[in-house]
Amino acid sequence: MDLEEQRRKNAYRRLAGSGAVLIVLFIAYIILIRSLDTAPAAQTSPQEIDSRLPVLHTLGSLSLTNQLGEPVGLETFRGKPWFANIIFTRCPGPCARMTRQLSSLQTKLPEGSKAQLVSISTDPEFDTVQVLQKYARKFEANTESWSFLTGTKEEIFRVSSDELLLVLIEKEEEERESENDIFLHSTLTVLVDGVGQIRGSYEILEEGALEDALNDLQLLESGIN
Repeated sequence: MDLEEQRRKNAYRRLAGSGAVLIVLFIAYIILIRSLDTAPAAQTSPQEIDSRLPVLHTLGSLSLTNQLGEPVGLETFRGKPWFANIIFTRCPGPCARMTRQLSSLQTKLPEGSKAQLVSISTDPEFDTVQVLQKYARKFEANTESWSFLTGTKEEIFRVSSDELLLVLIEKEEEERESENDIFLHSTLTVLVDGVGQIRGSYEILEEGALEDALNDLQLLESGIN
């Protein structure tokens, strides 16, 4: 074998060796990329959640009844975040729009979310469980995760004002613009975490409010085991 031929063979061997190394590196790269794609998302620390969603208030108690006539308390939502607002079915004002917004929110909940929706009627004399069932159907509510609540007038006012920090005032008859213009009430929706702490408040009729609520929910649930 002459010297030139030996050089060619040595060059081929070097090229073959380099090619094998490149193939191994390429395979390792593919495996790494796939492992990153399938790795679970990092859990958000409680400290980060607290800094971005500070505790606004801690609820003490709640004793109401849902549209099926079942008792509902804070323990009903233990371990589940929930959005709550106050409405009444014969409301001549913003209640229908608020309920439509919550209906939209429900359809946009992330897959696997444990979030619940809660609408508390401020008009228990009119809004019986049967009326609330009909109202839920009207807005195509998924009642597996959306409760329409009623109860005694005293408990409704206490929960709305003292626990959820929502404005609720019954108008005097001379202040009413129509027969059904009974209440002056907040249009806010609040986000409560799974241990009964208010972590967010949203003017649900404003542009961008749904997105803000969903982003905060996602952050809150990212810290739940």
